[in-house]
Amino acid sequence: MRPKARRAEDVPCSPDAITPEWLTAVLCQNVPGAVVIGVVVKPSSAGTHERHQLIISYNEAGRRAGLPGSIFTKSLPSVVTRMIGGFNGTARVEGRFYMQLRPQLEIEAPIAYHAASDRKTFASMLLLEDMVATKSATFCNDRTYVSREMAEDMIDVLAALHARFHGASELATRYPWVASYPRWFTIGAAKMSLEYYTRKAFDAAARVIPASVLAQRDEVWPAATRALAVHDNEPQGLIHSDVHIGNWYRTGAGRMGLCDWQCLARGHWSRDFSYAVTAALTPDDRRKWEKDLLNRYLDRFAELTGARPDFDTSFLRYRQQMVHALLMWTITLCHSPLLPAMQSEKTTLAMIERISTAMADLDALRS
Repeated sequence: MRPKARRAEDVPCSPDAITPEWLTAVLCQNVPGAVVIGVVVKPSSAGTHERHQLIISYNEAGRRAGLPGSIFTKSLPSVVTRMIGGFNGTARVEGRFYMQLRPQLEIEAPIAYHAASDRKTFASMLLLEDMVATKSATFCNDRTYVSREMAEDMIDVLAALHARFHGASELATRYPWVASYPRWFTIGAAKMSLEYYTRKAFDAAARVIPASVLAQRDEVWPAATRALAVHDNEPQGLIHSDVHIGNWYRTGAGRMGLCDWQCLARGHWSRDFSYAVTAALTPDDRRKWEKDLLNRYLDRFAELTGARPDFDTSFLRYRQQMVHALLMWTITLCHSPLLPAMQSEKTTLAMIERISTAMADLDALRS
C-alpha cells in the first residue's frame, strides 16, 4: 500500500496518494481558515508524464477566496515514467521552472500552484492551472491549422521568452539547474542512444522524408554536432527546446500560449524559432511566411533587448537548427523498447515530414 500524502513536505507518489489534508497544506496556506474538504481524481492523458484532473471542494473560506476548483497534475507514478522524467531530471526541472522562472516571464503560459520531487524515488508532482477552466483554452495538435495570425503570436511569445534573460549571467549563476543546451543535448543523446535510433528512424520514416535528405542521412549527426556551437559562441537565453505544435494552446481571447517546459535549457534563440516554424506550419505556409516571421521575431527581439541580430546570419542559424528539431522526432519514432510511446505514429511522421521538408527546401544539412 503506497503511503498517502498529508503534509506539505510530502511528495505524492501518484495522484491517488493525494489527500484533502495535503491539498489544504499546499493550496490554502495563504488563505486563513480555508480547508479542502474533498477531491476527485480523473485520468486525463499519459506519455512521458501522466496527467490527471483534480476536482477540488473547499469550505466556505476557500470558496470565498476563489481557490481553484479544477487543477491538473503532472506526475511520475510508474516505473516507466520515472525512468524518463525522474531519472533524466526533466520533471524536477519543470517544477523549478514553474515556481522560480515562470513568475518572471510576461508570456502566455500556465501557472503552477505547487511543485515537489523526490531525488531518491524519482517521484514528482506538479499542480497546474486548468487552462480550459481559467482561459477557455484549446490545445493544439498536428491537425491544428496554424494561421498567419497564430504564427505571428507564437513568434511574439518566443521573442519575449528569449529576451527576458538574453545574455544575462544570472541565468547560469542563480539558476544552475537550467543546463546549457549543448550539455542537455549531449547527455540526453548518450542516455537515449540518439544517433543509433535516428538511423533506425530514417529507415522507418523513409516514405515521408524527401529524397535529398535521405541521401544525406550520414550528414545528420555531424550537422547536429556543428549546430551546437552557436549555443556556446553567441549570447544565451532561456529556451523552451520542445516547441512543437502539440505544446501550444490558444486561449478563448485568441492568444497563443506555451506549455510543457520539461526540456528547458540555456541556449540560442534560433533553436526554438527553427523548431516552431518548421513543425507548426504546413510546408506551403512556411515557405511563404518564414522570412516575414523571422523579420518579425528580430523586430520584437530588438524592442525588448535593444539589439537586432543580423537577418542573413539569423536565417543561417534558422537553417542550421532544423536538424535538432528533427532529432526530437526521430527518437520519438524509434527508441528503446523499455520506453513508452511518447506520441502517436501518425503525429510523429507528420512532424518528421514537415521538418525534413524544410531541411530539403533550404539545404539545411549543408548550412
